[in-house]
Amino acid sequence: MAKRIMAGRSTPQSSRRSGSSNSTTTNTRGTTTKPTAPTPTPDEARELLEIKLAQLNSLLWCCYGDGNGWFEEAGEKHRDNMLWIAADLAREAEMLFEVSSRE
Repeated sequence: MAKRIMAGRSTPQSSRRSGSSNSTTTNTRGTTTKPTAPTPTPDEARELLEIKLAQLNSLLWCCYGDGNGWFEEAGEKHRDNMLWIAADLAREAEMLFEVSSRE
């Protein structure tokens, strides 16, 4: 499986932490996720915020932006998953904005 889902800039090198445990948790949607990384510095948060907003913009453009009807035709399961992704990105962007404003 690819290491990155979306093409573009990668996560800043300084926010990649090594030595973390390989344990996993199950979230409310029933999928397995790795534990959350440590809180980034304000500078890292600004860079990550830019990345998350670009991802959210692209996701929402695919769902609605050009009016091609793809989102309606995708089916309920896929629409639900796309909105779940958008909500996660928006929540992460909000957290990163708060961290980036601490300076």
